Amino acid sequence: MKKILILLAIVTFASCSSDDDSGNVNTNEFENIITTLPQGEWKVSKLIDGQSDHTVDFETFIFTFKEDGTVMAKNDLFTENGTWAYDNSSSSSEELVLQFSEQIPFDEINDDWDIVSVTNSQIELSDISGGDGDVELLTFTKL
Repeated sequence: MKKILILLAIVTFASCSSDDDSGNVNTNEFENIITTLPQGEWKVSKLIDGQSDHTVDFETFIFTFKEDGTVMAKNDLFTENGTWAYDNSSSSSEELVLQFSEQIPFDEINDDWDIVSVTNSQIELSDISGGDGDVELLTFTKL
């Protein structure tokens, strides 16, 4: 009988886990964005803020993301420098953090964007606007 109780105790303890984080698993599914963005030049192929389409504001800009976390947006007349970072510290999403000056139109893309998808030719991002709850969509397409 004593052996059965010991066996039952072992089975019970083995089935319990003290590190049950199934609700907060961060898989780093989009971590490849770190190596994907610095490969080549990108353009904004979509920027939607609620009912407003701001894509045309960026149609002439080419974005170059560097491995050191800097990004340059350039057209024939203007160059805007900023920073970018992959952030997986949130338990609910992985983010691409973009920070430029508050100069128009770059104030539209300064944000902590939730990463929706990453391929070698396209990065899809989204965000819920804090002010009005509108869904914002930003897509970079590789040139």
